[in-house]
Amino acid sequence: MHCTWRSIVIFLAGLIITCGLNACGSAPWRFDPGNAASPTGVVATGGDKQVSLSWAPAQGAAGYNVYYSSVSGMAAGGGAKVAKVTGTSLQVPGLENDTRYYFAVSAYNSKGESALSAEVSAVPAAPGGFAQADLAGNWRFNALVTGVAPRWLRGSLGIGSDGSVSVTAYQDSLGGGAPPAELFTSMTLLPDGTVLQDGVAASFHGTLAANLYKDLMVGTATLAGGARMLVVLQKSVPGITFSAADIRGTGKLVAGPLAYVYHQLSAGGIPEWEYASCQVGQDQGVTYLSLNGPTPRALPGSGSKVVGLAITADGVVSETSYPGVLPQPAALISQGIMSADKMTVVATATDASGTPLLRIMQLVHPPTVLLTSNSYVLSDLAGRYGVHELYGAVPGWGYGDVTVNAAGGMLFAAFRATGGATTPAGYTVAMDPQGKLTAAARSAFHGQFAYGKDLMVATGNDAAGAAMLSIALRRE
Repeated sequence: MHCTWRSIVIFLAGLIITCGLNACGSAPWRFDPGNAASPTGVVATGGDKQVSLSWAPAQGAAGYNVYYSSVSGMAAGGGAKVAKVTGTSLQVPGLENDTRYYFAVSAYNSKGESALSAEVSAVPAAPGGFAQADLAGNWRFNALVTGVAPRWLRGSLGIGSDGSVSVTAYQDSLGGGAPPAELFTSMTLLPDGTVLQDGVAASFHGTLAANLYKDLMVGTATLAGGARMLVVLQKSVPGITFSAADIRGTGKLVAGPLAYVYHQLSAGGIPEWEYASCQVGQDQGVTYLSLNGPTPRALPGSGSKVVGLAITADGVVSETSYPGVLPQPAALISQGIMSADKMTVVATATDASGTPLLRIMQLVHPPTVLLTSNSYVLSDLAGRYGVHELYGAVPGWGYGDVTVNAAGGMLFAAFRATGGATTPAGYTVAMDPQGKLTAAARSAFHGQFAYGKDLMVATGNDAAGAAMLSIALRRE
């Protein structure tokens, strides 16, 4: 009998415990898991067509839901959803490379779903030779804005190892002293050299050059009111200084006059391109050899020396006109920035009519180096480039990839313009022994390949006949 009563007691105790654990009846001591807390510490890392997510365990969570979208500002239930994730990490596959995706995580249990975590973002990208640290440093920039409030912009900024941007100096041709909020925010460098920004500057799309110093970046963006911008950024490389020897000829006993060309685009009432061929003597005096544009231009100086070049130790290039020389050039450069390889100068200026412009000057050869038969070989063009263009007549920009074969054939891919995705027709370029590029299929096309084999700059008319400045940086 004793054994029987003991069995009954054990049975009743077990029944009571089971009932309590399952919230049996309306007993006040039934089990309550409480509301699940929102996850914290969410981290998103981009990979090739995928993003890896991780987060800290949330109190009261039985599992997690992951939401994602290519549009920021998701509400609960918005975007795509990966439901019932049991761990605290996830790989989201099947994403489009070079597109920013936004992610948020919720926790759930038997009482329901928590609020979303703080939103994070990442950009999937194909493997490549670039790392975020390549952006870190001090940069100077020159930009041209077309369309609404046409103007040039120039200044300097610092980029942190995390991509944070701090503008340290700024001015524009309209008298502005503070940069537009949508100019620079935080920069993300993808492994293939693509540079993106977030927040109000999310329209920015840039390319970092795969040269020795990784010191040249070009980008396009849309500013407030629909204005279109092409910007060139140049990194200040520690240990590199500049002198007058970098911008003058070396005489017949060495390499002769220093040859350079420039391409420029103006904004304003009648945007136009301009292409010039020049040479610099030992006295740093510049002679214009040719000058071209969509409307006739008088050759500055008519064969005489027109301006003198000067340079500071930190690479700021300026021009001073020679008095009494006619005709004078329409614009003088006061703050051009020389690249770390000492072969390119980027400048903004305002011409005599008050029109803002962006000019890219390229030395055809270093001051002390004679050109040889293999200094510029067409097959050197072969490779993949990030191309960025600004158009004048119908203000707009374009960017994308272009692949060039050993015969000069150019094939565009993944190209986007102001109005949306598009793919320009390919064409073929020819190159002379001084790196000058021509294209029979393009109207008034003038181009120059860099001595360092990493840069192509061109002016002319686009397929619609609009004035155009095109800059292509080698990606690999």
